[in-house]
Amino acid sequence: MEPIVDLAPGAEENPLAAHLGLLIREHLARDPKRASDFRALRGSVLVVAQDAGASLTMRFDHGRLTIHDGAIGIPSVTFCGDDVALRRLPDIAFHRWLRFPKVGVLHRRQSGPLRDLARLVASGELKIYGLVAHPRLILRLLRLLSRLP
Repeated sequence: MEPIVDLAPGAEENPLAAHLGLLIREHLARDPKRASDFRALRGSVLVVAQDAGASLTMRFDHGRLTIHDGAIGIPSVTFCGDDVALRRLPDIAFHRWLRFPKVGVLHRRQSGPLRDLARLVASGELKIYGLVAHPRLILRLLRLLSRLP
């Protein structure tokens, strides 16, 4: 089954929704291995850019993604922060075999974005609601968004 990424009516005008939709489509087309993560995703993710006053809901359903403008339903996970912090989520690098974020002494340069993200979460500039309840959903989403293999 081919992955489906749709923008709901009205989501085309939301720049963050258009950006994330295009990014996910490109990553699925470029790397077929990401399709397994995409098919495993089920739930909704609310993304709120506080400084831009924009929000979007990504609804995943085993191989189909619909991106809505605004908040739709009750999300499983919520990312809330500035637009700049949210657009840095794809910078996190992952191991090819372990499929976890690269950290440690051997990956100092590549683990910088993950450290920056952790700093933003610790300072409260980026809030991730549902991190403890849905860690696999968040990990798969970050792997899907990651620009680096």
